[in-house]
Amino acid sequence: MRNTLILFSSANENGNTFKLTNQVMDNLANEQVKFFHIDKLNFADYNYNNQYSYDDFYRIVEALDWADNIIFASPVYWYSVSANMKRLIDRMTELTENPTIKPIGKALKGKRGYVLTTSASEQVCDVFARFFNQLYSYFDIKYSELLHASCREEFTLKEEEFRQFIHSINRAPAT
Repeated sequence: MRNTLILFSSANENGNTFKLTNQVMDNLANEQVKFFHIDKLNFADYNYNNQYSYDDFYRIVEALDWADNIIFASPVYWYSVSANMKRLIDRMTELTENPTIKPIGKALKGKRGYVLTTSASEQVCDVFARFFNQLYSYFDIKYSELLHASCREEFTLKEEEFRQFIHSINRAPAT
């Protein structure tokens, strides 16, 4: 059984990205899943002094440590993720600097990273995809799959891509 962490953020909390995320969660019946709605959490912005009170970011850190699969779920906003998702990713810098949680940052190596996204385009833009490629590369996380649903006219998800995404999440790790 693989532990899957889903980090979700969207200006429309019940919109297309939430719909896509729910479809994925509905197909992870045999998985252990932790879901965080980033927009409802309270965490400080990253700062160079690394001076923070204990906030919700540390709950996410614990979940990152627990997870085998890490899924970021955000619509595409101006070629990037939602503002709160970006705040979270900026704050993840603390995983490389704070001696207390740095071991967890190093332990991300080898975990599998995924992306769920929606946009009005037929395909996700390259800038958005490269952002996650670089993020996962930085933490030595294996960038496994990106699943995109086009929502220009209506919510459109390619069934074969969806099945492949679910299969990848459920697949046992290589030994």
